[in-house]
Amino acid sequence: MKVSNIIRCLIAVSLFCYACGNPYEVDIPHWDYEDEDDKGENDGNSGDSGTDGKEYPVKYPEAGVAKVKTLQTTGYFRETKIKDGIIHYSLFGKEDVSGTYQNVNVLEVDLNNEAYKINFLFCGSDTTSAVGKRMKAIAAINACYEQDAIYCRTNGYNHAQVTLDPDHLRFWKHEAAIVGDGKRKVGIVHGAKGAKNIKEGGIQAIEIYKSLTEKNIFASAPMLIDNYEPVGASFVPSQYSSKDLNSFDGEDYRRHQGVRHPRVAVALTEDNDLLFIVVDGRFSGKAEGMSAKELTNFIAKHFNPQWAINMDGGGSSTMYINGYGDPVTNVLNYPCDNKKWDHYGQRARPTFFLVQYDE
Repeated sequence: MKVSNIIRCLIAVSLFCYACGNPYEVDIPHWDYEDEDDKGENDGNSGDSGTDGKEYPVKYPEAGVAKVKTLQTTGYFRETKIKDGIIHYSLFGKEDVSGTYQNVNVLEVDLNNEAYKINFLFCGSDTTSAVGKRMKAIAAINACYEQDAIYCRTNGYNHAQVTLDPDHLRFWKHEAAIVGDGKRKVGIVHGAKGAKNIKEGGIQAIEIYKSLTEKNIFASAPMLIDNYEPVGASFVPSQYSSKDLNSFDGEDYRRHQGVRHPRVAVALTEDNDLLFIVVDGRFSGKAEGMSAKELTNFIAKHFNPQWAINMDGGGSSTMYINGYGDPVTNVLNYPCDNKKWDHYGQRARPTFFLVQYDE
């Protein structure tokens, strides 16, 4: 083929792609606001209302709130300063919320510190430590459940919009979401709030996520703390015995969140600190794991955040901090997929939170 023909083909393909556009690009809706400082653009602050009178569903920490110490208790956690504005807390031993032995790692990031950014990352499939190293992250934590059950948007592109039927057993897994601008602006959405049941909540949440202007959305469930209310403590009805819970399917929300498992949660404080919480589990006598109720009460007791969401746990639960933890993987917790008490049992996942330098 002549060079001129090749050039013409390339031009034709480029024009075709331009005309069609990226099929995953999101037509992000525009919300108008009355706040004069915003000049008509959404800043997502709590209480803002659009021109249709509805309150914008994303909740952000209020600006100008004085900083306070995030850790509320003493004698439980070992505290390590990673960087200015980044603190690691670790707990190993018996604690009194669950009454069992636990291994917990918590990473606190001050979102007011302009040196850092929070990257919502979607990739094919990889381990948390591999992604952290490849992306030169300060820290990396696994994020979402399986893609067919959640709503996932990164950098303005939707990767998942919940393809499960509302009657599906896993339809509950997107009732809340953490959103962000890819920098330091991070907010929380309780998408299923006010719904009568799991099914209605899931449908309502999807419609809310579709309406959001934020470029990054990671949906998950359940909501643990909503404006200081420990809603996760009652996510699973209290009438079920341990025998009842274990009789349900493993993906049934009652068993999934009612029995102890490794857990990952993300929390946001009133003074704009972001917390990544990883609870190990499935290791008798070392790390028993927690139920949603126990995790909710544990987070509220020790850190008292304004909001918290449970993320993908189980064998996915992994915290990576560059230069810390295992000398090979830099994993701090004990991922359980290999059923060994070491740092090598990571599960490959497609979504991650990265703490990076804002260069």
